[in-house]
Amino acid sequence: MIVIRDWRSTEAALQAARADGSAPTLVTPEDAAAFYGAGYLAALQDRAREEFPDVAFTLIVDCGDAPGYALACLRAGVKTISMGPLNDQVHDKIADIARQMGAELVRRPT
Repeated sequence: MIVIRDWRSTEAALQAARADGSAPTLVTPEDAAAFYGAGYLAALQDRAREEFPDVAFTLIVDCGDAPGYALACLRAGVKTISMGPLNDQVHDKIADIARQMGAELVRRPT
C-alpha cells in the first residue's frame, strides 16, 4: 500500500512498480475527496492508467464519512472508493450504486 498525494507521488510509485513488476495498491490520504475534489482524483486515476497501461494497479480514493463525496467520485469515474464507518443502510446503498457504475466501495485501508 502506497499513499499518494499528487501526480509526482503517483508517477514515482508507478515507475517503481513498472521497474520491479509489481501491482501496487495506491491510496489517497483520509478524506482526500473533500480536499482534492472528485474531478482532480478522477483525472489523476485516468492519467495514471493512460501513462502506465502496463502496470496493474489499484487506486483507492478515500471519501471520508461523506456519502456526497463518494457519489461525486463515482460520477467523475473513480473506480475504487473507500469510506469510514457508516451505518449498514448507507453503506449498502453506496456499495450498490458503485456496483451499478462499474466501481467498488472497499473498506478504508489501514
